[in-house]
Amino acid sequence: MSCISAHDPQLARLADAIAQRVGPQRFHVWFNNSTRLDLRNDGLEIAVPNDFISEWIGNHFVRPIQEAAHEVLGCSLSVRFNVAPQLFEPAKAPGRNGSAPVLAPPLTGHAQAAAIAAKAQSTVALPMPRPATAARPAGSRLRHDLESFVVGPGSQLAFNAAACVAEFPGAQYNPLFIHGACGLGKTHLLQGLCRRFVRHHPTKRWAYLSGEEFTNDFLTSLRTNKMDQFRRRLRDLDLLVIDDVHFLSGKKGTQEEFLHTFNAIEALGHQVVMASDHHPKMIHEFGESLVSRFVSGMVVRIDPPNYSTRCEILRSLAQRQRLHASEEIIAWIARRVTQNVRELEGAITRVAAHVKLSGQDADLAMVQQALGDLDRHLVAPVSPQNIITAVCGYFGLQETELMSGRRQRTIGLARSVAMMLIRRLAKLSFPEIGMRMGKRNHSTVISACRRMQRAVEKRQMLVWSSAVGDRQEEAGELVQRLEELSRAGN
Repeated sequence: MSCISAHDPQLARLADAIAQRVGPQRFHVWFNNSTRLDLRNDGLEIAVPNDFISEWIGNHFVRPIQEAAHEVLGCSLSVRFNVAPQLFEPAKAPGRNGSAPVLAPPLTGHAQAAAIAAKAQSTVALPMPRPATAARPAGSRLRHDLESFVVGPGSQLAFNAAACVAEFPGAQYNPLFIHGACGLGKTHLLQGLCRRFVRHHPTKRWAYLSGEEFTNDFLTSLRTNKMDQFRRRLRDLDLLVIDDVHFLSGKKGTQEEFLHTFNAIEALGHQVVMASDHHPKMIHEFGESLVSRFVSGMVVRIDPPNYSTRCEILRSLAQRQRLHASEEIIAWIARRVTQNVRELEGAITRVAAHVKLSGQDADLAMVQQALGDLDRHLVAPVSPQNIITAVCGYFGLQETELMSGRRQRTIGLARSVAMMLIRRLAKLSFPEIGMRMGKRNHSTVISACRRMQRAVEKRQMLVWSSAVGDRQEEAGELVQRLEELSRAGN
């Protein structure tokens, strides 16, 4: 049953444009069988059989309708609904003997609405042509699952949000934006989310793409005049997951297309999940409209794992490599690799390779030999400037702020940590540190170093403010982390 009340070329083109935006199956269910379209008085009048249909279309499809009207007619178009049940009653054809045939009573009101809703659900749930990334078996590209993710204090919130979205997409945390430094497990969480989503919703459509893949697909479709297929493929998904979304930075055309894709998916009540190395507001050359959409949902940060979490990660990695690693070995590695889970994985891989090549069991001496560069790295002197740069970067400060006389909490904490690390790693005297840190008295440096040492010994939680909210970390973990960052820049 066509949704066009009378043959009109403009209405036909408008109906085709709407179908491209909402998807052919949804258009067939909600428009062809349930509406009559008519252009009247500079507006689009949509006749529907009941209030349920008008409410559903009004909540889910008004934006695609207006976009289609702007494309076909070149102007904005108001959308009005007219409840007219008589237009949708089936015509009665005469029977063989000329009498009217016996027909099932037509569905009206809530009964008809329920039938249409049920048909829509069953139709949408049918397997459809999927993006190349989603058409593959889950295990072919998705290497990680949520069960193997080691949860720590710095990743607990992100893990809980990912698990919730996988089971109840679109219900909460939409969009979900996970950010954190490289190598902290963002990709692991996203791939694990997809695998759990497939397990709980095997008939729903999904796609997992990197920011680079989205960009390449968009540009290829643009060059080959296949934008309609590209949009149909992505805008009707139940779940869209984009890793490394910061790759879109500075690409205005790609950002605009992604924004439309984002809006189309969200308008259907479906889920969008993204990951980036930075908070949305900290990504350079990102459009304000995109940033505002990203922060409208749940933005959650993954912090580097603390010592106990690093130990648990190392145990899990060793078990996966079938490597028997004592707690002494685990502790030795965990104390030296603090920033990056990938580096922990690399350390275990190197130890496992030495064990396999030598044919001996792993002991601390062998591990120290295999990972000797870690200890040599710890002994090498560090430039005071590297320490200052690392501290400023971690706390989000300018070097002039660190050298100033301001006593704001974050600046004071960063200054004290920098003094302690310069004393420990660069071996400068207290007067030399005072001169290097804004011409301060040596007694000020001594007090700062002692204060930080006590905080480390007592395992105090240190709190400071950042551009994306308050942060806290155990003193010993903070000092160790900044020490590794300082050495990395050496």
